[in-house]
This record gives sequence, C-alpha cells and structure tokens, in this order.
Amino acid sequence: MHTVYIIYSLPTDRYFIGLSKDMKITLWQHNARTVPATADGKPWEVRFSQSFETRREAQSLEMKLKNRDRAFWEELINSQQPAAI
Repeated sequence: MHTVYIIYSLPTDRYFIGLSKDMKITLWQHNARTVPATADGKPWEVRFSQSFETRREAQSLEMKLKNRDRAFWEELINSQQPAAI
C-alpha cells in the first residue's frame, strides 16, 4: 500500500504533504529531524492519510494536494472524507 499523508506542526503552523509505504517509519523520520524539509517543525502529527494499491494512484493525489492551498487542505482534513483523485 502507498499512503498519501498531510502532517502538521503546531510550533511552526505548517503542513507537509508526502507519500509513504510505511507511515509509522515516515512519521518517526519527520519527528527525528532526518527529513530536512521538516526538521524545524517537531513535533509533527498526522492530520490526513489515504492509502492506495498503486504508487501511481498515490502520486496523483499527492500532486493534486500539493497544487492546492491551505484552505483546501484544512477543509479536507476537517471533512475526514477520502479525497477524489
């Protein structure tokens, strides 16, 4: 399974969108500051995730989310509905 996720950092008030095969390890890496793009945001928490059978499907949603704005992400997070790809 491939998972698209949105994580949030309260200290920096930032969201980060990514793609992972193992969310537990990925979240640990973000919080261990091994990912330069998120190193300053610890702690990170998962606000949204959606899994797909194929990497291609997951990448499609990841790119769509990255091309949207914060208001869209927050609406998606608050709706707790799967995102349309």
